[in-house]
Parts: sequence; C-alpha cells; structure tokens
Amino acid sequence: MNMKPFDLHNKPKIETGFKVPDNYFENFEAKMLTQISAKETKVVSIFHRKQLWISSIAAVLLVIIALPVYFNLAKKSSLDENALEYYLTNEYSTYELVDKLSDEDISNLESAITINDEVVEEYLINTPNLDYYINE
Repeated sequence: MNMKPFDLHNKPKIETGFKVPDNYFENFEAKMLTQISAKETKVVSIFHRKQLWISSIAAVLLVIIALPVYFNLAKKSSLDENALEYYLTNEYSTYELVDKLSDEDISNLESAITINDEVVEEYLINTPNLDYYINE
C-alpha cells in the first residue's frame, strides 16, 4: 500500500474530513427554537410526590400495627398441655398410644422419667381404691 507523501511546511492545510454546512451557525438559533417549541414538556405534579409519601407512610404504619398482632396470634395458637393431655386420654387408650410410639420414642420417655419414692408413696396413700389395683 502506497501512502502519499505529505509535507506540513509546504502544505499546512490537511482536511479533517468534517465539514460544517453552509450558514449553519447563522441558522442554528432559529432551528433550535423550532425544535424546542415542537417538543412537549413533561409536567410533574407536586401532589404526585405527596401521594407517594402518604402511601409509603401508610404502608409503614400498617406493618408496625400488623407485626405485633401476628406474633400475638402465633403465641396463642400453641397447644395447651392440659388440653392435649385431655384429648389423648379421652380419644385413645393406653395401648393405642403405645402402638403409635416408636422404639426410640419409648426409650426417650423412659430416660426422661424420674421416679421419686416420696411421690409414689404419696400417690398410693391418697388413692381411694388402692385395694382394687393391688388385687387386680
């Protein structure tokens, strides 16, 4: 590829490749004003931002009020031990309950039970039909 030799001292003018159209700067102001007037301007309402703030505050207040109510309901939904014991004693016999327990459950129950001689003795003394249980 052959390049043209150039000499900056003899030919100082090198064309840049960019040309400004004729009368560009004279017509520039009029052309810009017509483009600006042709465009629609967006109008942002002040009330739009106020509505956004009001809805944000309402959402925060709703969360503040709803969280304690939710946690209070979650605490109340736990089963009462007495109600559970009443249900199990009236719905199932002892044999049915034992059948539903696994060997691991039974061994956990056995290890959790501590026998206090005084408590057993007091129970036996206060049981009205002890003779019935002994003779059975």
